[in-house]
Amino acid sequence: MIELIYFTGKTCGVCKVLKPKLLEAVQENFPEVNIRVVDVEEEVEFTGQSMVFTLPVVLIKLDGKEMYRFARSFSVYEVLQKLERLSVH
Repeated sequence: MIELIYFTGKTCGVCKVLKPKLLEAVQENFPEVNIRVVDVEEEVEFTGQSMVFTLPVVLIKLDGKEMYRFARSFSVYEVLQKLERLSVH
């Protein structure tokens, strides 16, 4: 099972712009991927356990194991590329 976790916050301007584009692209190209959006202010404990200290952060997990991590500056294309790599296997 592939899971994409998107860490966001109310004060993160980049998150607001990137989130809809990224989530739409993932749903369109990889409908089998489970998407979870985490508000860091509401899920403080999970955010800490995930070692997230900046925003935005995207984690891609395969069977519960972190495979890829994107932080701060990344493109939708980069995330889709890594999902493509995981989906092929």
